[in-house]
Amino acid sequence: MKGITTLLFDIDGTILDTREFILQATEHALTTLNYPVPKRSVISKLVGIPFLKYYFKLSGSEKDAEKLMNTHREFQRFNFHLAKLFPNTCKTLHKLKKKGYRLGAITSRSKITSKQTLKDAGVFDLFDIILSAEDTKDLKPHPEPLLKALRYMKEAPERAVMIGDSHLDIETGKNAGTKTIRATYGFHKDNLHNPEPDFFIDDISDLLKLLQN
Repeated sequence: MKGITTLLFDIDGTILDTREFILQATEHALTTLNYPVPKRSVISKLVGIPFLKYYFKLSGSEKDAEKLMNTHREFQRFNFHLAKLFPNTCKTLHKLKKKGYRLGAITSRSKITSKQTLKDAGVFDLFDIILSAEDTKDLKPHPEPLLKALRYMKEAPERAVMIGDSHLDIETGKNAGTKTIRATYGFHKDNLHNPEPDFFIDDISDLLKLLQN
């Protein structure tokens, strides 16, 4: 991947294993507002879409979607310990930084929870920019989050790669004109080829070899 200078990462399912952090918060929110709780396999397929849409799909209530979202976030503020780094993540990010790559994190999660989980994991300071749901009008798969990050870092899309575990991440990268890498170890293990990424990684450490080629 010659010419790549900038790596833009999804957070949930790519940098952090937030399965329990998200699923327990979702179950808590739905239970608190007296909604039935779907199977975890159903919830997991929705992870990554904009929050209000996420809760509208889970509850069927546009009126309560914001209440559910706020209840979810409140649970997470007291349970940051549920978010864990994937194996080899800290070591790999440090190596990438040492090699001179610029790192960004792009998420549809809230600013307070995304930043705190990265801080608790010890990798917050490795990123040149972290963009959360509040930072752009449009969220993934709209290209604006990626393009805003690239403008901040004064980098062109063709010199960047978007790395994520969901089809939304790959769509976002394609829409922004970056290369794309699908992380197969995250939440979204179905439809890995829809849309087709430029590359796959089974472990975040695979990036080191891939970027050398």
